Amino acid sequence: MSLTVSAFLDQLKAAPGTELRFEYATAQFVPKAYHITEIKNVHVESVDCGGRPDSYDQTIVQLWIKEGELAERHMSTDKALKIFDIVERMKPLKPDSPIFFEWGTQELRTSVYAVDNIVGDEDLLTFQLKAPAPVCKPALEVLELATEGESCGPSGCC
Repeated sequence: MSLTVSAFLDQLKAAPGTELRFEYATAQFVPKAYHITEIKNVHVESVDCGGRPDSYDQTIVQLWIKEGELAERHMSTDKALKIFDIVERMKPLKPDSPIFFEWGTQELRTSVYAVDNIVGDEDLLTFQLKAPAPVCKPALEVLELATEGESCGPSGCC
C-alpha cells in the first residue's frame, strides 16, 4: 500500500479527535508521548545502475520522543492536522507525493517507513508501517520484459 499525503490527511479528517498511533513492527508502537518534529518535502534526483535519470517527490514525517517522556494518550488526529496546517502555510505540501514516517531510538536504528495498512476503530487510528526494501528499477523492467517475451543482458541492467 502506498499512501499519499492527501490520503493520509483524509484519514485524519475522517477520524476527528481520535488517537493517532504508529505500529512500526508487529505489536511494537511508537510511544504515546511522540511528537511530530518535522515534515519534509523531499525532491529526489537519481540515476539508476542502468544509467537512467529519474526524479520524484516524497514527504517524510519525522516522529520523535523525548527520552523519559510519558503520556497517557497518543497525539490526536486534530493536533496532527494542526501541525500539517502550520507546515502547509509555510512550505506547501505536495498532496500527491507518497508519505513516509521516520522513526528510531537509541536502541532502534532510525528508518523511513511506508504505510502498510490502516486500522481504525472509534478510539484509535493505527497506521501500520513497514520499512520498504531497496528496489533495482532496471531489474524490475527486465522482469516486465521477460513476461512480454523479450530479454536483457545477464547483468539485469539494460
